[in-house]
Amino acid sequence: MFSKLLLGFILTFAFTSPVYAEDAVVVVEDIPAVEEAYVPPAEASEGVGGWAVVDSEGFVHGVVVCTVDVCGPSGSWAGVLPGDYMGCKNCNLRFQTKATSDGNVAGYSGHYYEQDSDGKTVTKNNGSVKWNASDNTFDLKSSETTQNGTTTIKKKLVPSKAVSDGERIDTGFINIETDFKSSAVNDMSVKIKMLQESVDSPKAISVEYENWVKLNYESEDSLKNNIDNDVESALTADGYIVAAGAIDDGVKESSPFVETVKSLTVKVKNFFGMIFRP
Repeated sequence: MFSKLLLGFILTFAFTSPVYAEDAVVVVEDIPAVEEAYVPPAEASEGVGGWAVVDSEGFVHGVVVCTVDVCGPSGSWAGVLPGDYMGCKNCNLRFQTKATSDGNVAGYSGHYYEQDSDGKTVTKNNGSVKWNASDNTFDLKSSETTQNGTTTIKKKLVPSKAVSDGERIDTGFINIETDFKSSAVNDMSVKIKMLQESVDSPKAISVEYENWVKLNYESEDSLKNNIDNDVESALTADGYIVAAGAIDDGVKESSPFVETVKSLTVKVKNFFGMIFRP
């Protein structure tokens, strides 16, 4: 009797346990990636420099003059600025620029001041400068709107390249992208895009007239010397009668489209400013 009961127990366990295994739900929680410890570039050890005050989201609230033995991760502040600075409390410190040859220190941040309803000056941040922990650089973005149109500039600052000539902070900029969209003329606009690998590299420029033609130039000088002729040629190719030099003659055209294109070309020239002045 005992052996039959024992055999029944064994068989029941043997056949029922796989059912429980199939029905079981295993929950594996996502394990957050561990950010690698920050290591300042070698330039941070050359003396005083600009150290960015970075909040938990990466936004830069200001730049303080400091040295690696104080602001660095192994320094006396252990890479964290004590207290509150420009609205950022106990924020991380990341090396941004070294000093120029004459000892000046400069940097980039998104902080600004404005007055509240009580007339008090308050510190705010527009998010225009952000630390990129994936490659230890800073991403900068700015935008400005005028009567002529809206210009947006995006670029990356590499701390090890900034002030590489001992004078200019902008030597640290790479991947510079400038976009301009003009205000509309008769429901038509013109867009300009400029790309540079670095601040001293050639500019690749495109000028695109909405729903019409796109012109490309290898430099600002090339655009200055050719855009009038290129626009005239594009209009002629589409069947419009345009006299030589008509794009820049200030004479009102009988064709509304030609007049619109001429007005938009003026906006292109206004965007580039100085290069069209004699």
